[in-house]
Amino acid sequence: MKGSSVQVRVTQGQEPPHLMSLFQGKPMIIHSGGTSRKGGQSKSGTTRLFHIRQSSSSATRAVEVEVSASNLNTNDVFVLKSQSGLFVWKGVGASAEEMDAAKHVVGFLMGNPTQVSEGKEPGDFWSALGGKKTYQTSKSLQNVVKPPRLFGCSNKTGRLIVEEVPGDFTQSDLATDDVMLLDTWDQIFLWVGDDANAEERNGAPKIAKEYVDSDPSGRRGLPITTVRQGAEPPTFTGWFQAWDPKMWETDPFDRIRARF
Repeated sequence: MKGSSVQVRVTQGQEPPHLMSLFQGKPMIIHSGGTSRKGGQSKSGTTRLFHIRQSSSSATRAVEVEVSASNLNTNDVFVLKSQSGLFVWKGVGASAEEMDAAKHVVGFLMGNPTQVSEGKEPGDFWSALGGKKTYQTSKSLQNVVKPPRLFGCSNKTGRLIVEEVPGDFTQSDLATDDVMLLDTWDQIFLWVGDDANAEERNGAPKIAKEYVDSDPSGRRGLPITTVRQGAEPPTFTGWFQAWDPKMWETDPFDRIRARF
């Protein structure tokens, strides 16, 4: 590049369209196991689980997540590789594009996959995941009317303002010192960060009500559910790809450093 190239840092899950276009319709496959730093990688396990989702911007990502049935999502496709076999699990609300993306993940993992439909899982599938567990099965996840939207409610400027998180949002967009508003069309969630101040905690519910009541599409009276950081139900976490329940156990500054 003769010194003319520009390095741009991109946060996982928020890759811009021009970067995603380089994959030419194939999914971006994101592996767990550390960074590119020397000694920063960990050896891949014998059992691996990949969460495949196409976002509202039509970008498809396959993210490796912890091997647990609790990470399944009725809206998506998952690829599970274990010593007992290779499985492609299709949720009720999964799309054809997500199933196509699974083929690329299977090609990477190598093997002859068994197609598994939600509700018709064989015993060895559940055994590979460590047994059955509650996972995201919300009906609204299966039939998404409009893409979900995430907003931050903060008074850092001296007054309480609301700003939408642009692009494809991720769990890391949930600011622990703010209150976040998640609009899933048929429900509103107010996520309260542990470090949110009193003004944000008290003012956000009023803002949420005004937001719903003023919607020209006529959603007055929509339920507003308050969710506390660290106690998120599946109906909330299901809107985030590769939700990590252990994220809040690490220091926020450590999470920022880990991105780089």
